[in-house]
Amino acid sequence: MVSSISGRISTDFSRVSTFPADNTFVACSYSSVMEWLLPVIKLSQLHLWLRWPCDQLPGLCFANKRRIMNQQRFLRFFLVLGGLATLSVQAPISAQQKAAVTADTSQEQAIRATVDHFVRAYNAHDAKAIADLFLPNAQVVDENDNTIQGREAIESLYAGVFEENPETGIEVNVESIRFIGTNLAVEMGSTLTVPPAGGTPESGRYSVLHILNDGKWLMGLVRDIPSEPTHRDHLESLAWLVGDWVDESRDGRVRTSCSWADNNSFLLQEITVTQAGKESIRITQRIGWDPLGKRFKSWVFDSEGGYGEANWTPTETGWLIKATSVNSDGTIASATNHIQPTSLDRYLFQSTDRVSGNEVLQPVQVIVVRQPPVPKAAEQAR
Repeated sequence: MVSSISGRISTDFSRVSTFPADNTFVACSYSSVMEWLLPVIKLSQLHLWLRWPCDQLPGLCFANKRRIMNQQRFLRFFLVLGGLATLSVQAPISAQQKAAVTADTSQEQAIRATVDHFVRAYNAHDAKAIADLFLPNAQVVDENDNTIQGREAIESLYAGVFEENPETGIEVNVESIRFIGTNLAVEMGSTLTVPPAGGTPESGRYSVLHILNDGKWLMGLVRDIPSEPTHRDHLESLAWLVGDWVDESRDGRVRTSCSWADNNSFLLQEITVTQAGKESIRITQRIGWDPLGKRFKSWVFDSEGGYGEANWTPTETGWLIKATSVNSDGTIASATNHIQPTSLDRYLFQSTDRVSGNEVLQPVQVIVVRQPPVPKAAEQAR
């Protein structure tokens, strides 16, 4: 590595040394180079000067432009040379360091062999063989901090798992193994339990503290790491909204169609408002999980150019929705909405504190019901 860098330095240096006679910089020291450069540029503007196209510098004759181009070329090389030279003088790895690296590699292979033994024993449903991979007083901690301690208890734990799931296997992916001194190592990884055909695999993450005991690596602490719920997991509490809904009054009708969108990361509502038998406005609302605010958030866009957003907060009976929007004429609107499910096919919608521009609007309360699916015969007749 050092010789190849040195070769590159000598090659590039020979190219720079072909400058005109009045620009021979090869023999210059660092101080003399900077003394020569400082009258031309300010160090605080160095990066700008290096990138400035010389044909755009005003008031320069051809000879001066060529001189500055040569200065730019040399300074770029000088800065690169400084970086490469720093690399070329790094101390070589000592024999002791090489031995330590070799030892770590050997110990890591031993730990990976333990993981392989665990996978084979699990897939063979051999609870005793699994327990033998643990220290006598080892612990297994699940996602809810429930703790099993001792080799016998661990064997009983896995025996129960195999009895309940006689055909389930496991795959383990080791992500990292980090050594702490010479007798401890921390393993991080993920698992995939493979059920019989037709079942849904389950994934999880884990950490293992390995301890070197009498020349053999054994597991001292295994902990399941709680997995972060996906956006789809969060939205499951609003999954009941999926479907077609309608609310009617003397003033008109509102139809809402809700469906999953974007890999089930959002709920998408298409809302049509009809008044006096004519469609007056269409609204699109997208509901998703806000990972920053740790709550639901929705975004609204209407067919007249208005838009808005709202933050959702769970309550004992449903959801509190604080909404703000901008109307198509630029005025600001706001409201506090409440959604209270009363059954799987019905919910109560209330809107209070309604303001649009300078106008205070009356509260609204409606019952929204799920619209039954259209019969196939009627759908075909359309």
